[in-house]
Amino acid sequence: METRRTFIQKAGISGISCILATGHAPVFAQDMKKFKIGQIGLGSHGFAGRFKNPAPKYKDIIRCRPYAVWDDVPGVAEKMLPMGFEKVLRDPAEVAKESDGVMVMHADYRKVLELAQPALEMGKPVFINRPFTASIADAEEVVRLAKSNDAPLMCASSLEFQPEIPEIQQFMQEKGPVRSYEAYCPEPYFTWMFPHVINFAHAALDGGIDTAYFAGDYIIEMGDISIQNGKFVDPKRTSGSAVSLLTYKPRNGQPPIIGINHIGQCPGTYNIFVYAYEESRNFIAGAELNVANIFEPMFLAQNDFFLSRKPPRPYDAILEQHRALVATNKSRLTGRAVKLDSLTGSDALPYHESIRNYLLKRYI
Repeated sequence: METRRTFIQKAGISGISCILATGHAPVFAQDMKKFKIGQIGLGSHGFAGRFKNPAPKYKDIIRCRPYAVWDDVPGVAEKMLPMGFEKVLRDPAEVAKESDGVMVMHADYRKVLELAQPALEMGKPVFINRPFTASIADAEEVVRLAKSNDAPLMCASSLEFQPEIPEIQQFMQEKGPVRSYEAYCPEPYFTWMFPHVINFAHAALDGGIDTAYFAGDYIIEMGDISIQNGKFVDPKRTSGSAVSLLTYKPRNGQPPIIGINHIGQCPGTYNIFVYAYEESRNFIAGAELNVANIFEPMFLAQNDFFLSRKPPRPYDAILEQHRALVATNKSRLTGRAVKLDSLTGSDALPYHESIRNYLLKRYI
């Protein structure tokens, strides 16, 4: 039985898939002036900069442009101007005021609430890079501000918008129910990469996560990452992998789904192997796009989000994904499975300065 959450989720994915297939912008986007995007903080991806020079096939679709930028380390925002921004502003409130929408990209996710609050209170649409926030309390407050100020909110992994998502959902209907899944991400960094696999599975299978259990290597310190022979290489790490084992609440009288979310040393690239009642199948993110860049669906989802002011995923999905990540960390600390419902506002993700320093090193 389709729930309201799955209906909203599928509608968002269908919209992105339609744009990919037809190459046409929605009606609301075709006659608009360029939507000014402000970026707050240096982050792991140059999402806003992609709006500067979109691929020719999307020239009539993309109606956003990078506009203003700010960072709390002197000189960094100026270094980001070549990404396509037009000006540097003095604080997050000024960025929010002068922009039509904001991307909070700062790699120190402990600051998300503080950095996003001005834009949310102005009713501006806000995209927050993964992970959503550090603490449960901050995550809930960000959503509260979004709702109370009618400020659309988006936080997602690029894997949540892959063309394979509706394929997985159709597979579940035809071959299900699902018994378990294994999701893979080849990078090992705890707070950066677990959202990829957890969110990928959540977008495909929907929510209802009950518990989280951590096992494996805890890797949070960033080194000098490079890609060699298709593999992510960090001189500080010769090996390493971790697992977030998620159990789901029973659905329609069926046994709980068991989700094994791998990061680090794993077979292949970003993919999810779904074990259903009648058949099992591996789904590789981006396989249908025939492009190396799997961020393209995210790029289109962001454009659609800012122009339509419609969040692509429900807020309860964002919060549950965040709780699953925080519960995984609490399991790491306690050595036992953690119920998502047992988390309190003070439960939070760990942070390591090397995450931010790794990015600053690339720009200074």
